[in-house]
Amino acid sequence: MSEASKSVVLASKKTTPSYMVPVLGATMAGCFYLLVAFVPWSPLQRYFLGHPVAVAATVLFCFAVAILAVKWLAVSTQWKTINGIADERLFPRNENLSPSDDYRNRHDAGHVARGWLKSLSGLTLNMQRSWLVIRLQELLTRQSQRGTTKHLSDDLRELSSRDADDAHDSLALVRIIVWAIPMLGFLGTVIGITQTLGGLDFSNGNAAVDNLKSGLYVAFDTTALGLVLSVLAIFLQFPVEKSEQRLLAEIDHRVGHLLSAGLPSDEPADNQYELLANLCEGVRAAVAESLANQADLWRGTIDEAQQYWQRAHETQANGIIDAIESTLKPALIDHAYQLESSSQRNHERTEKLWDRWQQGIGQWQDAMDGGAQVLASHHETLIAQCDRMLETSTDTGLLMQLQAALDSNLERLQVAGQQIDKNLGAAAGQGMADAMRILARAVDVLSKQLPASAAKTAAAKTAATSDIVSAVLPSTAVAATRTIKPGNEADHATRSREAA
Repeated sequence: MSEASKSVVLASKKTTPSYMVPVLGATMAGCFYLLVAFVPWSPLQRYFLGHPVAVAATVLFCFAVAILAVKWLAVSTQWKTINGIADERLFPRNENLSPSDDYRNRHDAGHVARGWLKSLSGLTLNMQRSWLVIRLQELLTRQSQRGTTKHLSDDLRELSSRDADDAHDSLALVRIIVWAIPMLGFLGTVIGITQTLGGLDFSNGNAAVDNLKSGLYVAFDTTALGLVLSVLAIFLQFPVEKSEQRLLAEIDHRVGHLLSAGLPSDEPADNQYELLANLCEGVRAAVAESLANQADLWRGTIDEAQQYWQRAHETQANGIIDAIESTLKPALIDHAYQLESSSQRNHERTEKLWDRWQQGIGQWQDAMDGGAQVLASHHETLIAQCDRMLETSTDTGLLMQLQAALDSNLERLQVAGQQIDKNLGAAAGQGMADAMRILARAVDVLSKQLPASAAKTAAAKTAATSDIVSAVLPSTAVAATRTIKPGNEADHATRSREAA
């Protein structure tokens, strides 16, 4: 490490920055005297504003308190930083070491110190500014120029004494202020006594005694204030100085432990067997390093050969691919053209089939529409037939009623025939013949009003009735019924109604 870097390291150990102490001291003094000016308390006015020497002693005390406050803040920060740094983070990282590096780490303290410094440079900026890391870097810087650790203990004692002296010197201004404050108090007392004695007027005895008492009263206040402020400064200085001493002792302990564990110990020069063992170990490490280098060389050669063969293989593969492409490209183009033409023909056939299917579907749809119309007409016909059948069933009901009426009339005729048979002898005259005519005319009228089927039935029944009548009545009556003329049907109907 150069002298410039050493000066930077030493400058970084200053615990009281020059710009903070005056500013903080002046600020404390100003705030205190503002408090004294605005608080109406007579002891404050008497002791701190009674004499200019008292004001000067108070300002010096404020500067001493500012120095102690800055130093206490720096020591507290260092305690916090050191407690947060573990020893494992400060040790060098020995990973993937070659045999020669491993041998040098176990026998060459300078090599270990140089590697350790590189490892410490990777710490955070806050860690590098800690007093522990700064002390360790200074010791490693000294050790990096040596091959053994014979002078390590001397370096430890020297740096420990130097840091202790620096810590003691950093409080020199506080000690001066602690010494100067009582002196200022005595000076104020002397000045006050001198002014009091010089201003005595013995012409008036009582007034002179009063002036002497008031002057001495004020003069001794500066001495009392100086003594009190100096005692307070001493008691404030003690914990800060004690904390810094404990911090330096902790740094000495941890640095000694780290260096004793991380640096190799000195080799015994009078032990020949140990020297031979170390020499053999060095030869073995050199051979191992040579083998490792040879292995790396062969590995690099094999990698280069592999890359060469890989490039040659890629070149041959690309040539084969180009040859195959130039050979098969025309055939593939022809095949693609044939596939395209075949696809076009298939597309045209598919379109024709699609048109045929569309036509067939249209014809089938027309046939379905015609069938639907035919079904609709059949449905209407069926509805009409159903209506006719309903009317026919109604007419059949009427016919059945008429048939029932005829049956009842036939029964009545049978009853009348039986009655006629009984009264044939008495009633065989003209009256019976008229009754038969009326009956025949009524049957004819009914036959005309009924439908064809009913008319046939009525005619059959009329024939049966005529047969019955012809069997029952005499021949004259039957002849009378058969001699009814069609032109006189209205008259016969009128007579039938009258008879009814």
